[in-house]
Amino acid sequence: MENIKKTCKTCGKEFWVIKQEQEFLAKMNLHHPSSCPGCREARRLADRGERQLYRTKCQNCQKDVIVSYNPETEKRRILCKDCYLQWFEKNQVLKTE
Repeated sequence: MENIKKTCKTCGKEFWVIKQEQEFLAKMNLHHPSSCPGCREARRLADRGERQLYRTKCQNCQKDVIVSYNPETEKRRILCKDCYLQWFEKNQVLKTE
């Protein structure tokens, strides 16, 4: 199986569909991509929506943290990694059957 050179339908750049990718696509019964890797990534990111980051403090130790949810509207406690791991070890959060 030879590498295939294609032209991106979105930006017009040339890109390669390499042998390993062709094998994967065939195995999964998928079509060859019509957009270059950069345009495919941009489409996935656009589908995901915009993210905003917030600076706040750990509600346990007051260490500075950055979170992806608004601390003013979040009802759950905001913890830094260290405090979260301590909390996780002390609390049964996984179901055991």
